Amino acid sequence: MINVAVEIADDLYFFTKKKYHDKNFNISFEGGRSVKDLVESIGIPHVEIGRVRQDGEFVGVNSLIVEDCCLRIDAPEPGLPANNIPLRFILDVHLGRLAEYLRMLGFDADYSNDRDDAELASLASGCEQGGAAPGGILLSCDRGLLMRRIITAGMLIRSRNPEQQIVEVLRRFNLSGRVRPFSRCFNCGGLLENAGGLDDLSGDEYSRIPDGVRIWCREYTRCTRCGQLYWEGGHFIGMREKVRKMLDASTG
Repeated sequence: MINVAVEIADDLYFFTKKKYHDKNFNISFEGGRSVKDLVESIGIPHVEIGRVRQDGEFVGVNSLIVEDCCLRIDAPEPGLPANNIPLRFILDVHLGRLAEYLRMLGFDADYSNDRDDAELASLASGCEQGGAAPGGILLSCDRGLLMRRIITAGMLIRSRNPEQQIVEVLRRFNLSGRVRPFSRCFNCGGLLENAGGLDDLSGDEYSRIPDGVRIWCREYTRCTRCGQLYWEGGHFIGMREKVRKMLDASTG
């Protein structure tokens, strides 16, 4: 029988508090077991593991535990994944509003409300289209999904409040310095380009501009992916204020 004294960081207690009533506890098992397998057995997805120390020495998540030891598990340091994962977020079906907020701040957020877990995992791992897809960082409310072996970068979204969710993501991946507000389409996440004035629009585009807007608006932007048109109406002031609050909360 192998006995392991486990100590988890404060930020990870969220995952284990229902099963263990303290951040320090013991686990016993027969035979060898990997660090990843042990940590996920206590409820922490491997994408939420930071540095791991076994008897004071740093080890990888695939390291095998074959004797009694002390295991210290830290949360990930703020920042982007270190394994060349592109800065592209894949969001599960429960995170539509978070996807809108990420796009508002200028981040590539891939969201659909009809994807199952297998499709989400394939998208995030880059296995779609025969491995030609770029992959990305999976954001999910489902810890079981994040424990899938093919997921290499991800985050469990703790809050059910979208305004808190965006703060969680900005802090976790240290994104405040990468924010480019209103550079992406809210509908599909495509990049926006300058569409010029009314005389530069196609006939179809011109017809989509409300008569009242044509009177005063001189500059428009266009989504390079879906063709959606945007202009700075009265609502834009409120949206700028929302962006300011998001950034203030993420750095406060």
